[in-house]
Amino acid sequence: MKHYTKIIVVFLLIAFVVASCNLPGTTTADPVTQQTPNATLTALFDTSKNIPATITPPVIETAAPVLPTVELPTAMVVLTATPTATIAVPATEQPTAVPMVRSNAQMVAKFLATPPIQDGTYAEWVEKTTKYTLPYRVWGASNWTGQKDLEGAFAAGWDSTYLYIGVKVTDELYTQKKTGDQIYMGDDVEILIDTNLLGDFYNTSLDKDDYQLGLSAGNPSMELAKEAYLWYPSNVKGPRPQVIMSTVFETGPIYRIEAAIPWSMLGVTPTNGMRLGFAVSVNDNDNVTTYKEQTMISTAAGLSVFNPTTWGELVLVK
Repeated sequence: MKHYTKIIVVFLLIAFVVASCNLPGTTTADPVTQQTPNATLTALFDTSKNIPATITPPVIETAAPVLPTVELPTAMVVLTATPTATIAVPATEQPTAVPMVRSNAQMVAKFLATPPIQDGTYAEWVEKTTKYTLPYRVWGASNWTGQKDLEGAFAAGWDSTYLYIGVKVTDELYTQKKTGDQIYMGDDVEILIDTNLLGDFYNTSLDKDDYQLGLSAGNPSMELAKEAYLWYPSNVKGPRPQVIMSTVFETGPIYRIEAAIPWSMLGVTPTNGMRLGFAVSVNDNDNVTTYKEQTMISTAAGLSVFNPTTWGELVLVK
């Protein structure tokens, strides 16, 4: 019995040794040929864990998501009648009217409540208005030799019937032998009046509302009478006896002319604030053998008789 038991024990030991030689990990691995298994490949070829070829996903019931209930504060909304907003559409702003004013002198004629006495001088009424000089030599400046050679001043007044003009001229040699439309070739005074200033403000040529009036003191030594002559408008040119004139020749080189020009001759009804294109000029000729215009002085710088935009202005003030 004991012998049989020993045989069995020996047999079991042999079987154990044989089995131990075939167990994983008991064989010494060659360090050169031994490779770390690829985990991904191992997983792919591990059939013990393969997913079945066809997997039918379970039907998951999709219930509508339950949103949290947020209680908003219940503010009292008071509806009030909102007045209809009136949108004021700004009116199209009109450009500010730039007053048209001649670049040359703007002069004033004051209203004369009492018609002046026609005595050749403005002495009695000049203090009731404004006196102006004629400082610009607009023709023949090279012939001018000083104030004694030629100098001038004037004043203007008005009433409902006449435009009054008084002129004082200093001229050391007074010469006048011409009459009619030739008076400008001697010593004379010229009045330029545009009766429609604002109506043709930019008109650079004379038209029917532009007047060029000459005033000659005559020549007492030659018994030439004083006279007024109208050159423009050319369709009505000629002597103007309706212009009331008086003259004075003072001791020394001074002569004076006073004139009352009827508004009716100009086709004008005068009003306070009326603006007229205007200039006063004096012609001088010191050559007693050859009569021609040698020098002209004026109230307007750069005066061109035939271009009204070069004239100044006269404003009637009451």
